[in-house]
Amino acid sequence: MARRSDAVTLQAMAQRTILTVLIVWICCAFGGCQSPFLPMRADELLRRRIDAAVEHELGLLPQENQNRRFITSQPPGEVELALAERREELDTIGPAPIGSPVDPDFGADLTGAEQVEVALNLRDAIHTAVEGNLGVQSSRLQPAISAQDVIAAEAAFDAIFFGGVDVTKTDQPSTVPIVGITTIGTGISASERYRYETGLRKLTRSGGTVSLSTDLTRSQNNAPGISFSPDPAYMAAVRLGLTQPLLRGFGKQVNTATIHLSENAEQSVVEQLRSELLTVISQTEVAYWNLVFAWSDLVIQEWLVSVGEEVRDVLDRRRDFDTKPAQFADAVATVEQRKSNVILARHQVRAASDLLKVLINDPRLPVGSEILIKPSDELVEVPVEYDLRESLTTAISNRPEIKQALLAIDDASIRQMLANNLRLPRLDLSAEIAYSGLNDDPGSSFSELSDADFIDYVLGINFEIPIGNREAEAGYRRSRLQRTGTLISYRQAVQQVVLEVKSALRNVITNYQLIQARRSFRIAQAENLRTLLVEEETMAGLTPEFLNLKFQRQSGLATARQQEIQAIVNFDQSVAELYRAMGTGLKMNNINLEVGDHTDGFIP
Repeated sequence: MARRSDAVTLQAMAQRTILTVLIVWICCAFGGCQSPFLPMRADELLRRRIDAAVEHELGLLPQENQNRRFITSQPPGEVELALAERREELDTIGPAPIGSPVDPDFGADLTGAEQVEVALNLRDAIHTAVEGNLGVQSSRLQPAISAQDVIAAEAAFDAIFFGGVDVTKTDQPSTVPIVGITTIGTGISASERYRYETGLRKLTRSGGTVSLSTDLTRSQNNAPGISFSPDPAYMAAVRLGLTQPLLRGFGKQVNTATIHLSENAEQSVVEQLRSELLTVISQTEVAYWNLVFAWSDLVIQEWLVSVGEEVRDVLDRRRDFDTKPAQFADAVATVEQRKSNVILARHQVRAASDLLKVLINDPRLPVGSEILIKPSDELVEVPVEYDLRESLTTAISNRPEIKQALLAIDDASIRQMLANNLRLPRLDLSAEIAYSGLNDDPGSSFSELSDADFIDYVLGINFEIPIGNREAEAGYRRSRLQRTGTLISYRQAVQQVVLEVKSALRNVITNYQLIQARRSFRIAQAENLRTLLVEEETMAGLTPEFLNLKFQRQSGLATARQQEIQAIVNFDQSVAELYRAMGTGLKMNNINLEVGDHTDGFIP
């Protein structure tokens, strides 16, 4: 009786032990236990280093609250002040006067038909490029692709349904024990065994695996001279098992690292898409203003031909009086040279239009069409207000390259944490509890499970560690060096962004100042031509020398007007580049980046 009591007590202790292990494991598995050996992903030292990289670049600049804001400006030059009374008249002299319609002659297109023109403003060009640009469309697919990687990483923790069946048939000779002169058993071992199993298995975020399964085994003896009861026999069982690493591979942080890396990769491609959009917006605006300049330059070249033909015709009429053949030939050569410049200017307009078509990829304006884009927006000369420190901090906060560098640091930190975990010994816990029942039919076998008369327990601990652990230690040192490399790359990204913002800001200031300088030059050239035209009206006769001087002043005014327009174009383009460098191009153009699952729109 005492032995039976002791057995019952041991059985109860075993049950409590197994249940305790299961409860503790479930708390760890679903409660997110963390290993005490793992560092935090974003430790304080790392944050200090990141902040120090930014402060290193901005530390010597005045604080924002010191009112260090400026506005691009350039006071009128001496020439402009001196000619202020005739300013309106001078603005109308020469090619492409301000506010005048631009309607040059293009002739026939490549199809031989009359050139067709379509007006397009800058805002529509930018928004069309954001929607239609092929590079942007390709980049838009990447977040959707990366989102599937995140789902795949999370799917590692989905429950798995499994099942199987196997058949074993035995028919072989066997040894027979003899006790004294009595033979026990038979010399043939023959049986049939059918086993069915099904259940669920799930990997948990703590690194363990839990399984719940049931199986049914049918056994039948075919050996002669021996019998079993029951025969055939049905063995039913329900099993609950777990395996759980306690050191290496333990914890939510370790086992969800792949998910975090996939999420970072998804965010990185989103930032890459943002960078692509910023670049396309800047390129579109640059191409648009280049097209504006090309149209204006064509008008200038046509004006030179028109006024040049007037001078040539005057010289032609005076060939019988005082014009020498060489002087007339020089005038004809000048006009022909100007006509060749018109041909080149037409080519530049068409080339600039096609380049803009490629960027915006508008289905209404395919690159293969001969439709010519006519910009409807005029050049902008609005002063820009700026503060260097604010511009730099805005860029550091918004540039995709900075955010990608931070994601790379986080990735390196995660990999360092994983490498640190791999340095630990392997210490794995395994446990299983099984309820069994046996009878001559399946239903009765499963019914016996509720009695819980037959319970199996398995509890085990496995330990291993490589001697020297050199591979894990080398991997950890490599991960630390790689994280240091990402910190250096972050500093390089900050430096590059600072350089680009300062360069763009200087270009804005310089180009704005050049507008005024080039305008003064154009006004002076317009005054030179005006005085010559006044003199022409009062002269009794026009000498070839005078008409040659008129040629020169026409060319001088045309060049001055080209430079003035180019200065305004450069200013507008530098403002667009500044917005790109600061990472605010989307906001400045009222574009919201929404990233979703685009697979339905792209996969046939």
